[in-house]
Amino acid sequence: MKKYSLPLMIVETILALLLAACARQPQPARVEEITFQSGSFNLVGDLRLPAGKGPFPVVLFVHGSGLNDRTASGAYLPIMKRMQQAGYATFSWDKPGYGESTGYFTQEILKHQRAKILLDGIEVMKARPDIDPGQIGLWGVSQAGYVMPLIFSESEDIAFLICESCAGMSGVDQMAFQVTALALCSEVPAQQAAEKERLLAEMDQARAYETYAEYLHYRETLAALAKIVSAPIGEWPALSEAAWQTNDPKIESWWNPMGVIEQVRFPVLAIYGDQDRQIDPQQGAIAYRRALELAGNPKSRVELFAGADHGIIMSKTGCPEDQLAQLEQYVKSLGFASLQAAQEAFLANPDDPQLLEAYPYAPGYLDLIEEWLRDLRP
Repeated sequence: MKKYSLPLMIVETILALLLAACARQPQPARVEEITFQSGSFNLVGDLRLPAGKGPFPVVLFVHGSGLNDRTASGAYLPIMKRMQQAGYATFSWDKPGYGESTGYFTQEILKHQRAKILLDGIEVMKARPDIDPGQIGLWGVSQAGYVMPLIFSESEDIAFLICESCAGMSGVDQMAFQVTALALCSEVPAQQAAEKERLLAEMDQARAYETYAEYLHYRETLAALAKIVSAPIGEWPALSEAAWQTNDPKIESWWNPMGVIEQVRFPVLAIYGDQDRQIDPQQGAIAYRRALELAGNPKSRVELFAGADHGIIMSKTGCPEDQLAQLEQYVKSLGFASLQAAQEAFLANPDDPQLLEAYPYAPGYLDLIEEWLRDLRP
């Protein structure tokens, strides 16, 4: 796993370093730092209020995996700004063990621990006179797609959901896909190129699986692709039929949240980038469309952005090398000669907001969020 994830981590780290300076800008007057307790965890975050008089609807931000502060080193700020323009408050906190929040997760129950923190964060919002308790929604990315559905059976307070790059399969299946997809960024031997293309075409058909037999075909096709590029996916084997049918959320890595999504009655906006290599975006979009059709809310929708990666940032392939090249092009468009020059400039002037304001989200992504939220307002 480390062999394939390291380049991606390097790209993300560089981007975070460049954005971190922007995240340290002086806080606007309508930002309030909030501390709350959830079991052994102490959470510290920011409530950002829009212009006007409350009570306001609010969006709670739910991070993906890994360490993150309350703004994801500034990456959330353009999204939050659009939400505030639509009249929504936002609430996000540093993940435990990072920033000002304290505590450490237990790996086997990490998603349940994160779900409990989310439930406690909702209670904090419900107690505030400037927040509308009937209009509490969630925005979450990646691993949040497993965390957020865990609370739907325990809380009747969720009014809407925005799920970005959320897997439509179990955690073991998602990891098998991720390791294979990142390994496919490397060249394959010429004699295997035709077989690779054949298997990729077969994957396009297999992604629409519904039955256990169809699911096995998807995993067998994925395994064949993994073999071509020597991707070590043995740690994430296909589920047994018993595990598939039981779909027990207590076994976090085996659980597929689509059964929960099928039952939600509030509106859901699911967003994907078709160059995502951390989750299978086409399969996720298919699974969410199917689940949301069964759920039946007419305001639910699924959007797949062409040429966008896991963070809905523009990328030709979603591969770490391409992401790094796109990042270099991005900073040059801001007038910097190189990544190093950009880093030096922001270390010298950490309050310069230009990098943040030009964050390279896919065209239409921020508009989609703002317009969808506006449409939900009474």
